[in-house]
Amino acid sequence: MMQPLYILLLGLWVLRMLSAAYSGAGLLVDEAQYWEWSRELAWGYYSKPPLLPVLIKLSVWVAGDSPAGVRWLVQLCWAVVPLVLWRLGWEMQRDSQRTLSSPHAIGAWAAVLFASTLVSGVLGQVATTDGPLMLFWALQLWLMWRALAQPDHRSRWLLVGLVLALGMLSKYTMSAVLASWVLWWLAHRSTAVSKGMAVAVGVAALAMLPHLAWNQAHDWPTLKHTADLLSDGHDSIPQGMAAVTLRLGEYVASQCLLAGPVLWVMAVLGLSRWVRHKKNTSSTQASPAVWAWHASWPLWVIGGIQAMQGTAQINWPAPALLGACLALAWLLAAGQTQWRWRGPVLVVVTASLLATAVSLGGDWRARLGLPVQKSKWDLWGRARGWQEALKPLETLVAQHPEAVLVALDRTLIVHSAYAWRAQHRLVLSWQQTLQPLHHYDLLYRFDPATHTEPVLLLVMGELPAFVRAKYQHVQLLSEAQPAGRALFVWLLKDPLP
Repeated sequence: MMQPLYILLLGLWVLRMLSAAYSGAGLLVDEAQYWEWSRELAWGYYSKPPLLPVLIKLSVWVAGDSPAGVRWLVQLCWAVVPLVLWRLGWEMQRDSQRTLSSPHAIGAWAAVLFASTLVSGVLGQVATTDGPLMLFWALQLWLMWRALAQPDHRSRWLLVGLVLALGMLSKYTMSAVLASWVLWWLAHRSTAVSKGMAVAVGVAALAMLPHLAWNQAHDWPTLKHTADLLSDGHDSIPQGMAAVTLRLGEYVASQCLLAGPVLWVMAVLGLSRWVRHKKNTSSTQASPAVWAWHASWPLWVIGGIQAMQGTAQINWPAPALLGACLALAWLLAAGQTQWRWRGPVLVVVTASLLATAVSLGGDWRARLGLPVQKSKWDLWGRARGWQEALKPLETLVAQHPEAVLVALDRTLIVHSAYAWRAQHRLVLSWQQTLQPLHHYDLLYRFDPATHTEPVLLLVMGELPAFVRAKYQHVQLLSEAQPAGRALFVWLLKDPLP
């Protein structure tokens, strides 16, 4: 009975890979950065924990270093999440001994609802930290349900702690799940649950020690970067009701966008079914939907508070959709008198087509042979043109093996590393601020005072005046490329005192 749903959900993996490949774009700057990190694995990086580069290393080892080879394993993480939700929903329905229209009702709806979200359909096409975060968050929900059902089984809590650690090594957002743990602990109030949660947190803390040791050795860059993102450089909530209202409005709108129109339509349908069902039943038993809802609203609240202090981070509270989809699945199944597969199938197919259209929508002019225009709706726009502009420069760079490769910003460093990967050379960062702004300022910094050899400087646009002031000999080696971005290579010699 579940074979059609398995085929549909795993088919989303193939669809995401095809959509990303059909876009014709290369890697986004963050993807190129994560790929470059994967070439030299470490227990930490300037802005992220270490797990995603490990996944990309494995992904590339299996499928090569093309954009599809970099992305496929992270895309698979997104495809597995609905299957985890299906299993969790099935166990919740079984353990609560609810008689519904089908034993698959909760699990099938939960899986389909998450697959129908816009964040799953669009963000699920690229290799970012959100892929493993979503997978480990979903696994944590499933394992936590099992641990709370039998809290005396210590092995279940050990698994919860391990998954918690893997989630935090993917993205620090995972730590926010502890707010939901407090609510679940209040609902159970047993010694076994208290001890179990303590064991899980202890396991996670031990697993995080190597990453924390790396941070301590480098003056805590990852934690400082995360704190800066959460506050956006502000120390307090902005003054004035208008400013607070605007930021909260942006935040709410961003979360509605992540959910997508298909999920919102199903939410309205689920609420209406639940209202009708409540009128026809006298049951007062607490629904597991409440448990699932406790996995969502604390993260949304935390995100709202953060939005008032900084900018609305659109993808930061995305894992809240997991619990929300589980809760909504209960509403839909409770009001469904007869089970039919066509409903879930229609939902997932509609949402998949919508996500694909949104992903490729900014590029339809090129598909129709019309002049391509820059558009904020072209989600792949930032990934276009880099390879076309950098590949013609590769031969020129190879002709100067004695020179140090240098760039002024992270974007050029990571895109050039990927485009010139056959040379196995990394562009150093010419830091222009007192404090490092990214990973390459921290670990691969260029200093004109200590590097006396010739320099090949990669720039976009005009050569800055401060560069000319540092060298006696400045020579342009490349011409503007007919396609791609306006990138130039300069030869710098004889540094001035």
